[in-house]
Amino acid sequence: MILDHPLNEEQRLKAQRNFSRFNLLNGASYMCLGETVVVLLAIKLDSPDRVLVFISAMMYLGYLLLPFGVMRTGRVGAARSQADFWVLRNVSALIVASSSIVYLVRPPLSWLTLLFGCFLFYGCRAAGLVMAQPLIGDFTTDDDRARFLGTTNSYFYAASVFSLVTVSLVLRRFDSMWALTGIIVAGSCLGVFASSFVRQIDESNEIRDSARKPMLHQLKTILGDSVLRRQIYAGVVFNLANIFTYSMTVSAVKRAYGFSDTRALVMSAAQFAAAVVGSKLTSRVADRYGAKNLMIVGYLLVFPLCLFWLLVPTGLSGSGLTSLVFLFPFINLGLFGAFLNNAPVVYFLKSVPKERQVAGILLINFVTGCGASLLGMLLAAGLVSFAEHMYGSGMPMYRAYFAGSSVILLGGLVFFKRLKRV
Repeated sequence: MILDHPLNEEQRLKAQRNFSRFNLLNGASYMCLGETVVVLLAIKLDSPDRVLVFISAMMYLGYLLLPFGVMRTGRVGAARSQADFWVLRNVSALIVASSSIVYLVRPPLSWLTLLFGCFLFYGCRAAGLVMAQPLIGDFTTDDDRARFLGTTNSYFYAASVFSLVTVSLVLRRFDSMWALTGIIVAGSCLGVFASSFVRQIDESNEIRDSARKPMLHQLKTILGDSVLRRQIYAGVVFNLANIFTYSMTVSAVKRAYGFSDTRALVMSAAQFAAAVVGSKLTSRVADRYGAKNLMIVGYLLVFPLCLFWLLVPTGLSGSGLTSLVFLFPFINLGLFGAFLNNAPVVYFLKSVPKERQVAGILLINFVTGCGASLLGMLLAAGLVSFAEHMYGSGMPMYRAYFAGSSVILLGGLVFFKRLKRV
C-alpha cells in the first residue's frame, strides 16, 4: 500500500519482516536458478562454449529492461513493481527449463530458447530491483538500517547454503538434464511465492513521485560529468571481465577435467563463501586505500584466475584430492564477484552528489550493463571461435582463450587509472 505520509514504527517493522521473509525464500530460490545451474544445464544440452559466454552476457544485456522498472514504479510504487517483475523473472526461468524439452526436437533451437529465457530472467530482475535501495531506505532509519541489512542478508546466505546442499544431494542421486530442469522449476515456484511478501510492504508516496519525474534533462546533465563518464568506461570493463571468465571456468572443469555436476556445485559453494568474505574485505580496502584503489584491486583479481588456467597441469583428475586444486579459480571468482558488486557502488556514492544519484545509477547500470554485454558477445565469443579453430578442444583451447582474455583485459587497466581519486 502507498501511503501519503512516512511510515510509522509499526508499519516499518512490518515491512522489515516481510522483506526478510522474501529474502529468506529468495535465497533458497537463488541457488536453484543461479548462473552455475544454468551453465550446467547448457552443457547438458551440448551447447558450444560460445553459448556459455552468451549466458554470462545476458546478465548484463538484461539492463535493457531497466527503464520499465522505473515506469512501473511511477504507476504502482516500488514494492508492487518489484513483486510484479519478480513473478515475471521466475516465469522466465520456466522458459530456461523448457529448453530441455526443445532439445529433444532440435538442439540448436534449445540453445536459443535458453538464451531468450536468460535474457528475460535477468531483465526482469534488473527492472524489479531498480528501486530496491530507495524502498529499503523508506522502511528503515539511519539508526536501524545497518542492523536490518546485516540480519536480512544473513537470512539470504543461510537459505542459499541450505538450498545448495539440497541441490547437490539431488544431483548426486540424479545426475541428469531432467534433474537440473526440475531444480530450475522448483526454484521458479519458490521465487513466485517469495514475491507475495514484497507485495505486502507498505511505502510512502515519495518513491513513486520520484520515479514519475522526467529524467531526460538530468541524464543530459550527468553525461557532461567527466567523473561519471570515466566510471562508466571502467564499469563496462569490470563487467566484461566477468563475462570473459565465469562461464568458461565452469566449462573448463566440466569439459576438460570431467567434473560431475555435484562437484561443480561444491566448487560453486566455495565461490559463494569467498564472496561473503570478499564483501567484508571491500569495506576495509576502501577505508584504508580509497574508492579508486578499491576498484583497481578488484579488477586485478581477474588476472590470477587467467594465470591459473595457463599453468594448471592437463593430467589432473576431476575427482579425488587432486580436484581440490580447482578450488582456487572458484575462490578467486568469489572474491572478484564481491569486489565487482561492491567497489563500483562505493566509488559511485563517494563521487556523485546525492541529488544526481537516482538518475546517475540508472544511467550507469544501463550503459555499463548493455555495453559490457554487447562487447562480451563480440569479443569473448570471437576469442572462443579463434581458440577452437587453432587448438580444437581440451585444455590447449582453454589456455589459448584465457591467454587472449588476459591480453584484452590488461588493456582495460587504462580506464581504472584514469578514475578520479575520491
